[in-house]
Amino acid sequence: MRSDDRVEAALENSEFAWEIDADGDFRLLLEFDDDRSQVLFVNSHTNQLGDMEVREVWAVATASEVGFNAETMEQLLRQSAKVKLGGWSIQEMGDQQLAIFRAQVSANAAADALNTTIIAVATTADEMEKELLGTDEF
Repeated sequence: MRSDDRVEAALENSEFAWEIDADGDFRLLLEFDDDRSQVLFVNSHTNQLGDMEVREVWAVATASEVGFNAETMEQLLRQSAKVKLGGWSIQEMGDQQLAIFRAQVSANAAADALNTTIIAVATTADEMEKELLGTDEF
């Protein structure tokens, strides 16, 4: 798939390190002041919801080969209720289940709006990763 020129234009003047992956999506690496980092994706593929065209910005916080226990699921659900943008989901990828924080943003979002969404998603995912794992794997 071809990458979305709108995302590339929004990221060109940003402070983020990014590349386009084999699927045409944008892979970013955000580095935080506490020596932590978070990998995040901005999808080139968009979806229609009525007259709105939206894209997904997402990051993985943790993975499990056996699934997540009830305590972890409750923790993710409770945090979803506290955030201003986005929410937690569980997705199977290969032989693993991933806890992914996702946010939808207008496909035509201005650079500032996309950058704010990127920072919010990366920060939320990294904080949960630190809380659940105590490491910096994603």
